[in-house]
Amino acid sequence: MYLLGIVLTRLEKLDSSIPVVLKDSDLLLRESLSYFEEQGWHYLVLENLDREFLTMLEAESLAQSGRKVIVYIANRSEKDLVYLAEYWDRGNGELISAINLLSELRIARGDFKKDFLVSLVRYGLNRDKDWWQDLKKRGLENISKIVKESLWELLSDSNYAKSLSEAERNFIFTHFANATFDLKLTASSSPEEASTLIAEKILEASYKSRPGDELHEYYSEWTRESEWEESLHLHAEKFSKVRKEELLANIELFEDDCKHPFTVIEKELFDKKIQAILQEENAAQAIEFAKERTRKRKKRDEDREAGVYWEELLWLEPLLQEPDLSSIGSLESFLSVYSSTLWKYDSLDRKLRHSHLPDKLKTWAVKKVSGINKIAENHWKSHYDPKIQTEQPGLLYRILKGEGKKAIIVVDALRYELSCELSLKRKANVQNKPILAVTPTETPVGMGALFSSGEIEKILKDKRVFIVDKKTGKTLDSVPNREENLKELLPGVEIIQLGSELPETEKLVVKTRDIDSMGHEELMEFYGDIMTKLSDMADKLVKAGYEVHFTSDHGFYLPVPGETVKQDKTVSYSSGIRYSLNSAKPEEGKYEQTGSSYILYANSGNVFKDYGGHFWHGGITYQEVIIPHLVITPVVGERRKRVMIGNKDRLKVVQKDHFEVFLFTEIDMFGIAPRVYIQCLDQKIEIEEAVNEETRQKIKVNAKSGETFKIEVRDLEDGTLMDWVECEYLPTRERIF
Repeated sequence: MYLLGIVLTRLEKLDSSIPVVLKDSDLLLRESLSYFEEQGWHYLVLENLDREFLTMLEAESLAQSGRKVIVYIANRSEKDLVYLAEYWDRGNGELISAINLLSELRIARGDFKKDFLVSLVRYGLNRDKDWWQDLKKRGLENISKIVKESLWELLSDSNYAKSLSEAERNFIFTHFANATFDLKLTASSSPEEASTLIAEKILEASYKSRPGDELHEYYSEWTRESEWEESLHLHAEKFSKVRKEELLANIELFEDDCKHPFTVIEKELFDKKIQAILQEENAAQAIEFAKERTRKRKKRDEDREAGVYWEELLWLEPLLQEPDLSSIGSLESFLSVYSSTLWKYDSLDRKLRHSHLPDKLKTWAVKKVSGINKIAENHWKSHYDPKIQTEQPGLLYRILKGEGKKAIIVVDALRYELSCELSLKRKANVQNKPILAVTPTETPVGMGALFSSGEIEKILKDKRVFIVDKKTGKTLDSVPNREENLKELLPGVEIIQLGSELPETEKLVVKTRDIDSMGHEELMEFYGDIMTKLSDMADKLVKAGYEVHFTSDHGFYLPVPGETVKQDKTVSYSSGIRYSLNSAKPEEGKYEQTGSSYILYANSGNVFKDYGGHFWHGGITYQEVIIPHLVITPVVGERRKRVMIGNKDRLKVVQKDHFEVFLFTEIDMFGIAPRVYIQCLDQKIEIEEAVNEETRQKIKVNAKSGETFKIEVRDLEDGTLMDWVECEYLPTRERIF
């Protein structure tokens, strides 16, 4: 109410012992006269000149009783007065107009017309001093920068206009919107019409205007501010239905616009990049485009519903060129090439099983992957034999008997490529060595080898293969037997299930659930979930001071449709899915001897008996045999940059239940950008990437009016407090305009 205060100051300078005549030439004050009454002035309104004498008598009576009196004559000319003219002529009259108020504020009027100035003053009559000083600083020509908040509110919810006064609607519609967007709105225009027309002008600026132009700046701000994201997409959807051809005709302009809201455009771009990959023309550029889109474009439900999955298209990057397998000349060199390159094709093969990419593209990709894997398989067959000794037996024992705190996470069926997707939140040294599982690649064998001393023997029991630890003499044919064996070898070792509380111990083994009974979809969902849990557990263990190891009992093979041919050409006395037990030495194929029996392994995607499962293990494909030994150690001595809140002042008073927090890092040439999380009330919000540049995070709170709360920024690695601000929630919709 800064302007009303200025008017009050003028009135206080007049002679309060007699009535004051207040002329309001632009009718600014009629709705605000009660303000002056609250400040100790009694006001009378001259409704018509016929009542001038009676009004004068009443005013005089009030003044003689010691009251301060205003006689409000609206915009009547003082020359029409007869009885009240005496007060005016004696200098006890005050003229209020938009122009003289702006002049007193020293706000340059420029070339703006009077009706615009009147509407502006009427609209800002109840604003505070800071608002008017900001307007003075920016100048009337930049009024749009101040009124934007009301504009975004209107676009977000047309019902917002119902809460505006007539003066506010008049300014937004008749002056601001019409002048800015070249419209012909009136104060009586419906909010829905105004919202739709303004949105259309802003959205068409995405291709009709250039960056830097005023309208394009509106478009850029709308797509940049996550607070107004919902309204943007709502209007963009309506706009796309009527302007689809126009949008598609300008599609090139949107290739560099990652934040545009048009699903129809994004789908067209997505389809074009798919065609480039299928035709193997500019495929590399298509993948680079997908990489940029994945990094910069926010994942939206609308894109998903239209079938746009840039991150899945990016999966195909390994197919841009054939892997170089020329260096493979031994089992060791195969493992080296697998750990550097070949694992990516197994990862892609797995992901394609549940991909949203078009069938034609998936078929093309599967064919390419199968061709590469076939060549790799031939190398594997040339150099691998199930009879060879591996590092898996006694691995836990060798690790845990070392000095210091050691933790081993043993994951059932974690093949090597899955371990490459482990994503840590903290900076750490990670080494991932491919090792070979003991065959047959089944849980009793692999787990038995891991929980042994390393001195093992395979035996047949009830037509199944088990491990005997020759050092302890135990047959490791069950979970209790395996765990007891390790505890006998290493007194004090603790064995817990993933998700349990960490015990106070230096030697720890963490187990995950058994996957053997899972179906394909359940397995894929399990691995999507387990990798997140494993990453969290690894971070927790590293933070607790452990050197962390990952390994597994075996991998698994995902069959291509049709790979269910029975292969049992020998006279076996028992058949598993991926191997058979034979009394006679096989004449062909890969086999090993256990006691007086021979274990014959299936070729590639074949099985020895019908099997309804979707993932196989027990055989000797490299996907089943190669498992990880991943070691994580903390990085010591690296300084992390401090992350700070950039909009603290705006957050001290929060007027909506949703708002943005701006994060930025301190300037430090030698520090590393950290991962952080925001703690607000009962919410812990992890920022997806390290904060290298300004990052904005939208937060929604459930607070009561007048409640205060803190927003804290903490290091995701160790919880160190980096910055904070105390906020007060005052959900009064206080508009800038």
